[in-house]
Amino acid sequence: MNKHQTVEQAEQIMEPFLADLQAIVNIDSGTYNKAGVDKVGAYLQQRFHDFGFSTYFDKQEEYGNHLVATHQGNNPQGPRILLIGHMDTVFPDGEVQRRPFKLTEKDGKHIAMGPGVLDMKAGLLMGMYGTRLLIDAKQANYQSLACLWNSDEEIGSPASKALIQKLAQQSDAVIVLEPGRAIDTVVSARRASGQYRVDVYGLSAHAGVEPDRGRNAIVELSHQVLAMQALHGTIPGTSLCVSVIHGGDRSNVVPDHAYCLMDVRASNMAGVHAIEAAMKQVASKTTIEGTRIEFSGEMRSLPFERSERNEPLVRFVKEVGTELGIQIRDHSTGGASDANNTSILGVPTIDGLGAGGDLAHNPDEYVELDYLPTRIALITGLLEKINNGIQS
Repeated sequence: MNKHQTVEQAEQIMEPFLADLQAIVNIDSGTYNKAGVDKVGAYLQQRFHDFGFSTYFDKQEEYGNHLVATHQGNNPQGPRILLIGHMDTVFPDGEVQRRPFKLTEKDGKHIAMGPGVLDMKAGLLMGMYGTRLLIDAKQANYQSLACLWNSDEEIGSPASKALIQKLAQQSDAVIVLEPGRAIDTVVSARRASGQYRVDVYGLSAHAGVEPDRGRNAIVELSHQVLAMQALHGTIPGTSLCVSVIHGGDRSNVVPDHAYCLMDVRASNMAGVHAIEAAMKQVASKTTIEGTRIEFSGEMRSLPFERSERNEPLVRFVKEVGTELGIQIRDHSTGGASDANNTSILGVPTIDGLGAGGDLAHNPDEYVELDYLPTRIALITGLLEKINNGIQS
């Protein structure tokens, strides 16, 4: 079978692609390392300029600056497309020195390794180079294309969510470049992600002399933890995990305060409402008289659900896959991404267009290189389909 022309073109740019990948992977850019994230942003800004984009930074004080790059297309009536990716990683400072970027092999496959190589520095470059192939072919038949590379996705995009949603509302289609995991997969649904907290307040007392005069917050919290954890799996499409517990400061004092944190996920809004109602019901009752409970928290990102509005993008990417000789599968995943922040607005969204590989958030994470040109061609082809199939 003859290789697809776009795949061949992508193969020809792999040398500069890998040079760029090495450069940005070898910069520590954990979410809280503002200087490192800004260094990644400065490097990518220059590459965007090389590709003919205009850029600006959305300046931040606590986190890295968000990079926005825009390119005006050939068709004033064409679609407005938004690509989203993140420059931050989950890794601490010094990780690059411990395990810098390297090209190696795993089970007979050529791979690239290094901090954040899969999640998601390769994805950033795939979006850039996939767009560049379209521009070089003079097929940029959109009205405009914007790339938003944010700095805080790994902690839920608290500083970039407003900008993401502002740009999404000005767009006709959103492509999120989180890892695709394999050559033939994209992401069409993600669960809502939230963090909730139960605080228990009791009454302190001397644990040895008069313990009965106290009201033990830890013991009451234990009842709450068991009741909350029992909700896991009882509501379709939801999960609940008690993930942090803290209480007490001294061994000879009946503790008057204790709390727990819970990670909660839901596949749809019905599940969000149901699990929240169930948690509030548990927190409304105490077992130990004289203790008091405060329940707080929220879904930090609402569900990215399969919908008729998103269906054309799924269909487009499957059509491109067929043209490239692969059968694309769309699937749902439990982790949230910035796709959750755009799809909830009703803007057509698709995710998982980034690199294939494995072990994201793990020191051994890697990107598979043998089919990377095909994944880049998938992005280029999807952009073409959007240009032809969606009007502003």
